[in-house]
Amino acid sequence: MNTRKINNSVIRKALGVALSVALVLPLTACGASSTSSNSTDTSNSAGSSETAESSDGKNTATELHVAYQPIVGNIPLFILKDENLIESALKDKGYDVKVTYTEFESGPPENEAFASQNVDLGNMGDVPALSGIAAGQKRSLIGISYNGEQIHSVLVKTDSDISTVSDLKGKKIGVVIGSSAQCFLSGLLNKNGLSLSDVETVNISPGEQEAALSNGEVDAVAVWEPTPSRIVSDGVGKVLADGTGVYESDAPIIINDDYLDANPEIVKIFIDVYKEAVQKLQDDKETYIAKYADTLGLSKDVLTTALSKASFPIDISDENISEIQKTADFLKENDLITTELNVKDYIVTEID
Repeated sequence: MNTRKINNSVIRKALGVALSVALVLPLTACGASSTSSNSTDTSNSAGSSETAESSDGKNTATELHVAYQPIVGNIPLFILKDENLIESALKDKGYDVKVTYTEFESGPPENEAFASQNVDLGNMGDVPALSGIAAGQKRSLIGISYNGEQIHSVLVKTDSDISTVSDLKGKKIGVVIGSSAQCFLSGLLNKNGLSLSDVETVNISPGEQEAALSNGEVDAVAVWEPTPSRIVSDGVGKVLADGTGVYESDAPIIINDDYLDANPEIVKIFIDVYKEAVQKLQDDKETYIAKYADTLGLSKDVLTTALSKASFPIDISDENISEIQKTADFLKENDLITTELNVKDYIVTEID
């Protein structure tokens, strides 16, 4: 695997594009279109104090700022935040680090926060992760927070005459333009002998898609969980096709390069504890479903269905890299980014 390994003497290759605070285009992550955010400090300490550090002067950070979005795939991150798992693990290793979690409703404002160095690491969809890199942000992908071929779906009304993907030709499809759902839709159409030019795409946020489908504004919608499970549960629509064999829906864990270079052990502890949170979720799903259903605005049944479609690999595989490269190629081919990206150049698989 042609990926980078971070250690205490690493010299990082400069990006081929200039660092830019503004994104090339407002590409959207899985989430609503609002740009509001809020922060939660889960540190138990009243203030930062001297931390443990390695002999070469690294790992001296006294703060860690984590970004996330309120979606089903981020439940392990909710667990980290609410149970103070990162703080406890860092303290056990001799680090006194104040951890702050900031919630973003969508990818663009999260990308802006990364660009302005207001957050250090976090989760987002592959589309905004790559758009930030293409815009010149110095960031790396250090994990896959969640994925799953059934996370994205195309849905039609329950009584629709549309029965195959081929039947979508000439139809109106609601989708968030520039999002992972658009990548998924393109791949699904291509697999069935069509392209985006064969349909009429209508830019509609996930929160408005159920109503648009119900009132006939569109013939179909393409969207990520939990919206598909909610639409089916409400009796408004049915799944025409999901991402099986088309789109893996990888959602990377990304980090600002400066923070990673300066604090490799702190970042490694974060990844290790993230894996522990995933295990806690897997071991006690019913408890966490009951705890976070209201947080996500879902019934327990809908959350259970949506969660069943997600996997939490964390470690990045060759397959993940290949899938994310397909997304990068799609973005460039459709003029959603202006820079060709070799995804392997931005992957970190080992942190020492």
